[in-house]
Amino acid sequence: MTEQTRRVWRARPVTLVLVAAFALAAGVVIPVLAYLLYRNGSALWLPALLVVLTALALLYVWRFGLHPRLQVTDQNVEIINPFRRYSFDWHDITVIAPGENGLLIGSEDNLAEAWCVQKSNFASRHGRLTRADRIANQLLDIVELHDPPIEDEKNGLRIRRARPDEPKLLARLERAASEEALGAHVFPPQQYPYPAGAVTRRWRRELRDPLMHAYLLEIQDSPVGYVAFNGDTVHHLGIVSDHHRRGYGTALLEFACMEIFSGGAREAFCWVLTDNHLARAFYRAQGWTETGERRNSEYPPHPQSLQMMCRNPHAPRRSL
Repeated sequence: MTEQTRRVWRARPVTLVLVAAFALAAGVVIPVLAYLLYRNGSALWLPALLVVLTALALLYVWRFGLHPRLQVTDQNVEIINPFRRYSFDWHDITVIAPGENGLLIGSEDNLAEAWCVQKSNFASRHGRLTRADRIANQLLDIVELHDPPIEDEKNGLRIRRARPDEPKLLARLERAASEEALGAHVFPPQQYPYPAGAVTRRWRRELRDPLMHAYLLEIQDSPVGYVAFNGDTVHHLGIVSDHHRRGYGTALLEFACMEIFSGGAREAFCWVLTDNHLARAFYRAQGWTETGERRNSEYPPHPQSLQMMCRNPHAPRRSL
């Protein structure tokens, strides 16, 4: 690239037009009114007050309407809000997601909202894609230029970041990966229907969490698996049933552990349903062991889960 600044986003054009109209009204109408009052012999303080109010109105218009912007450069993305500026290096960004207060951009150390790019609550509730979604995806495309997906072109495999507009996709994958294995003996569907709405809402929250890393496994551009983890815990891992026993789950787990251990963690943890014997056998085959910790799971009838752990093979051993 020859230009350092690639693009700048401000508020929506409609919003800018309304702001400009308000500025024109405040900058012309109120001073004219102040002049007429002065010519008609009004007390001097009243025209002076109107002039001061005009200046304050124009300052407000500039600071809150025209000044906020989102600026992209080769090195970083900058959020310029009315009273504060934030800068994020592309390599540090862990979350970009639309929000009603502004486009959410964050790293593990910092989080900010770009006021100039907002998505309404109505659009969020109804799953409608808006300008904020388009901008978020454009920024995520740039993130992937700096941190590319893992690809195996020979086998058509790719592990990529999950996008903020994919909670429904992740919920469908999770259902396809778990319902058949767990429905009969852990979550009987007649008594406990699959909580599709709750799972979707959970994914929506997690895709906005700067500490949660969610990835999709694709085969020939078709998603078949997922993994989500934070600093030391693998929270979700699944492969749709049609693609079991092909090494995809192992690939996702190894990827998650590599990311966790590269952050300096001495151990990685996960929680597995006690009655999910296939999952427990899978983790044991990868070298994980049970810690003895137990807790109830999130969804009715709240079956028991157990914690499993894997040590970082490259971490120095504690001295006795």
